[in-house]
Amino acid sequence: MKRLSQKIRLLLFTPLLAAGLAGCNTASVKGHQDESVPDKIQGDPQENNREFVKGDDIAGSSIKSVPEKEPPVMDGKLLFNLLAGEFAGVRGKMEQSIGFYAEAANLSDDPDVITRAAYIALYAKKYDQAIELTDRWIALKLPDDKTIDRIRVISFLHLELLGPTVEAFEKMFLNGDGLNKKTITHVTHVLSKEATPSFAKQVVQRLDKKHPKTPFILLLLARFEANLGEYETALTHVNQLIEIDPELADAYLIQAQIHAGMGNQTLAIESIATVVEKKPDDTRLRLQYGRMLVQMKLFDKALSHFEILQKSMPDDENVLLSLGLLSIETDNNEQAKKYLQELLDKGYHNQQAHYYLGRIQQNDGEIMAAIANYERVLSGEYWLDARIRAAGLLAKAGDTEAALLKLESLNRQDQTDNTRIQVYLAKGEVLRLVSRNREAYSLYNTALAISPENTDLLYARALTAEKLDMLDVTESDLKMVIMHEPENASALNALGYTLADRTTRLNEAREYILKAAQLLPDDPAILDSLGWVYFRLGQYEESIKWLSKAFENLQDAEIAAHLGEALWMSGETVKAQNIWKKGTELSGNQALLKATMQRFKK
Repeated sequence: MKRLSQKIRLLLFTPLLAAGLAGCNTASVKGHQDESVPDKIQGDPQENNREFVKGDDIAGSSIKSVPEKEPPVMDGKLLFNLLAGEFAGVRGKMEQSIGFYAEAANLSDDPDVITRAAYIALYAKKYDQAIELTDRWIALKLPDDKTIDRIRVISFLHLELLGPTVEAFEKMFLNGDGLNKKTITHVTHVLSKEATPSFAKQVVQRLDKKHPKTPFILLLLARFEANLGEYETALTHVNQLIEIDPELADAYLIQAQIHAGMGNQTLAIESIATVVEKKPDDTRLRLQYGRMLVQMKLFDKALSHFEILQKSMPDDENVLLSLGLLSIETDNNEQAKKYLQELLDKGYHNQQAHYYLGRIQQNDGEIMAAIANYERVLSGEYWLDARIRAAGLLAKAGDTEAALLKLESLNRQDQTDNTRIQVYLAKGEVLRLVSRNREAYSLYNTALAISPENTDLLYARALTAEKLDMLDVTESDLKMVIMHEPENASALNALGYTLADRTTRLNEAREYILKAAQLLPDDPAILDSLGWVYFRLGQYEESIKWLSKAFENLQDAEIAAHLGEALWMSGETVKAQNIWKKGTELSGNQALLKATMQRFKK
């Protein structure tokens, strides 16, 4: 007989190398996450981030790299099965690995061997075999072990054996101190991760039947019923829970989330406001409250709660980001700028913060600072838009070629059709900005070969064709857009204005513009078109009414040109000259304004 050497034990009872068993955090294949209720009805988010069998749960509770006890006596057959099982696992041949390890467990009374075999069976999704191996542990009357208990729970869950699952949960969580906030979080996590939603509910229902009026079991039951969309039943249980323990904060959270799932946002807010009032210093509750207020678009209220959170969490990345974004939503860009910059100054390389700070700087005319922030968006959903915006700013600053090169580089990084189309649109906009309309038109033709019915490309080509006096293309493309998108107000307005400005089909033009105005009644561009078509129809009073409204909504040189012309033709020449003079100080189509003033110059 031979004793197992320390070196071999280090190899055998540490995680398998190439198979990556050490990194495996159970044999989970389901991972069900039900999103029936906003923010998911789960436990403490911070607690939930903890993997169920990491660290001291599976890999470290019984399997020790350097055991203190004397190595067991071992014969050659046992040693062979251990080594063969380990090397089969290294090669990723899990069927062979568990076969050898199961045989080793049958040959040995060593707890480490049995635990290792059961763990590998779990990883290989051999749940029946994992249970058989843990049965051997019990038969040998070995001491209770958390790792073995967890392996049994997970295996029973996957096999959907209700009775054994409930017994295993009771052994793990109802002994000793019983259910508390920490253990309920672990129970929630393992049920959500390892079981189907319906079986998880069955497990908790059985626990509730065996342990009635236990607060944390009622909490679990309401949570899983809500995850299945059984809101009325869930609400009944959570109300029972509040009667038993009116101080249990999680009960009000779940109640709020159930009301939100039922579409009753007012009651949802009332529920969470109640618990925040009871526990004003609980940052987790206030954070949830703030998020629900954001969901309901109550941005001012949400902002005030995140400001309270900042006092207790001054360096928290998510709080600072939320404050920045909420400040934007409440039209306080200066405050948003302060929060976002503070977030970045604290060393957080937050892509969203860079993007929105760039947007604010762009609006403030801080071109180079905006470009720098856009360039720091390296990945994620904002990456493409940030780079396109950076290129657009370069073009507006006069560096057209640099802008085009920057956009061209994006296609080399991501060759998806969607990205190509977005880049084509951006390049076309840059070319149109410097009146290189023929190049832009050719570019749109190339892009439409990839996506012939893309409405954004058709719309862009239509506007470019109008500049090239290709009115047949303009009309055809805009009608194609309207066919695909009958409520596209921009296309309806563009077609109506083109017909009003460039043809004598004025009644037809008015119908398109009126449809656009029904969709966007306060849009300055549409109001300008409406005023202009009435001007072309000779209805100057009606024209002045709409053009004046457009100019009130947007101080723009082109609208000033149109309004001044309508005033002049109605005999109000002084007012016309005052509007034109004001228009010379505004952004917009100054060339049109100057041409209009020149025509009426005496």
